[in-house]
Amino acid sequence: MDITLRQIKYFIAVAETNKISTAAKLVSISPSAITEAIKELESITGVRLITRHRRGVKLTFDGYRFLQHCRNITASVSNAAYALRNTHTDLAGNLRLAITFTVSGYFIAAPLARFRRTFPHIRVIIEEYKRDEIEDQLLDGKQDLAVLLTSNVVNEELTLKTLVRSKRRLWTSTNHHLADINDISLEDISRFPYIQLMVDEAATTHMSYWRKHNSRPQIIFRTESVEAVRSMVAIGPAVAILSDLVYRPWSLEGDRIEAHDVTNEIPSMDVGLAWSKHIEINPCAQAFIDFCLMEYTSGRPRYGSSEIQTPMDNLKYTL
Repeated sequence: MDITLRQIKYFIAVAETNKISTAAKLVSISPSAITEAIKELESITGVRLITRHRRGVKLTFDGYRFLQHCRNITASVSNAAYALRNTHTDLAGNLRLAITFTVSGYFIAAPLARFRRTFPHIRVIIEEYKRDEIEDQLLDGKQDLAVLLTSNVVNEELTLKTLVRSKRRLWTSTNHHLADINDISLEDISRFPYIQLMVDEAATTHMSYWRKHNSRPQIIFRTESVEAVRSMVAIGPAVAILSDLVYRPWSLEGDRIEAHDVTNEIPSMDVGLAWSKHIEINPCAQAFIDFCLMEYTSGRPRYGSSEIQTPMDNLKYTL
């Protein structure tokens, strides 16, 4: 039996929602069809891809590895369709692209590699800056486009296109007390030591939703390293709330990390494109915009919905 795109689509939906019923609604199919597709995939691959628990399902180690390949497959199919529909893949020139820290570490590599395969004659020049510096450079015409956390942007002189809405969830060790609670609230979390990530204005956005719910975390350590957060959470008893975009189910030391939904309303971390309203988009930048829209907003967007909005140190390298 061969793996089908239908099975891959259903598996990605389960992986991104952690619930069979929610995944079924997302792809407009019955829960039993989703379950059967997962069983077929496990039979074909010979490994366990998911495990069930009282709040839904979670990926196994092999399931997580398989998910990365599934995303590459669906992206490649979308890119192939884009290349066939687009007659300008021989476009040549330079694209100046600014990115923030989180984007450079956890988002940009895969779509950029696929873009370069589709547009081999476009030279992409990437520069990493803080968000406020990127906004200034876009308005000054020093950058053509930016990929950044659109949920942090408030400048009304920029056009924003959100590509990914990444849910924020609680990270704990596997044997943490909170892992056994059905409905975890911020009040529950506030009773335990907390690790605070600081990069990309995380501290500011983080405290805003804690204040909104009249709670306060017991912060014992602040860091700009996601890997440090991962390692300290994995050994417990400290916890953290971070987005699914940066989630990995294990630390560098190999210790397991679990992610749990929080009952309080917590805003997502949104990643997307930004450009100046007042500067004409050049053909290379437009090609990148169109390519990203094709990859992330055709059919069901990865990690959630997307919509148009308007409201580190300097690192340079060329690809």
